[in-house]
Amino acid sequence: MDGPCHAYGLHQAFERELGRVWRLGRSKLYAQLKQLAQAGQVTAQTEVQANRPPRQVYQLTPAGREAFLEWLHQPTPHLRHVRLEFLARLYFFRRLGLEGLEALVARQKALLQARITAFDAAAADSDDEFERLVFTFRQGQMAAVIDWLEQCREASS
Repeated sequence: MDGPCHAYGLHQAFERELGRVWRLGRSKLYAQLKQLAQAGQVTAQTEVQANRPPRQVYQLTPAGREAFLEWLHQPTPHLRHVRLEFLARLYFFRRLGLEGLEALVARQKALLQARITAFDAAAADSDDEFERLVFTFRQGQMAAVIDWLEQCREASS
C-alpha cells in the first residue's frame, strides 16, 4: 500500500510492525508474493543491483488493492484466527488511517454473539456433561473476545 518494495524489505517491515502478532518466514512470504503475482494482485519487476544478484520489486495492482481492502473489512470467521487475522486487520486500519474500523468491530462482535447463541442452544440440547463444558468454555472465549473488541471500539473512537 505504501508503494513498490522488494521482498526482503517487505519481510523486514512485516517483522518490525507485526512480528509480535504473526510470524512469517521469508520463504513463506516469497511464496505468497509469487502467488499474488500469478493472481494479478501484484506486479514483479526485476531490479539490477551492482555487485549483487538482481531482486524482484513488487507493486500492488488495482485488483490487489481491491482484494486487500475487501479482506480488511470482513470479520474473522473463526475464533482461532482472531489472534492473527483480526489483529492484522486492526493494525492495517490504524497504520493506513482507514475509515470503517468501528463497523468491522460491530460485525465481528455480531458474528461471535451469534456463535455464543448457537452454543447456548447446543448446550441446552446436550445430555453429555463434558460436551456442555466444552460449549461453555467456547462461549467464555468468545465473550472475552467480545469484551476485548469493545476496548478496540472505544480506542478507535
